Amino acid sequence: MKNFITKNALAALVVAAILSVSSAHAAEFALPVNIDQVGKLKFLVSSDSSSPLYVVIYDEDNNQITRETLSTKKLFNFSNLNDGRYKMVIFDSRKNVIKSKTFSILTETKRDLVAVQ
Repeated sequence: MKNFITKNALAALVVAAILSVSSAHAAEFALPVNIDQVGKLKFLVSSDSSSPLYVVIYDEDNNQITRETLSTKKLFNFSNLNDGRYKMVIFDSRKNVIKSKTFSILTETKRDLVAVQ
């Protein structure tokens, strides 16, 4: 009986340790990071985190275009990118995804018909 109680107490301690580690990771994932569009081809990424974050931009074939460190705010201008689908992913120092945003760039060509007499 005593051996049974000891095993249950040990199991409870292990479960409590796992839950505390999980909640620490959950708090890390809840970092306040914002991705706001501030122009036709611009995004402002801001964070209140004291730990370093990394912003990585991927093209539609999942090729990395750029990787930059984010301290508090950074403006990304995508006017030099070709038409296509892109993804912005924000990672913490352990390479955990904090936030991501997918966007497309499409050049529109407008044509008008003007009648001349």
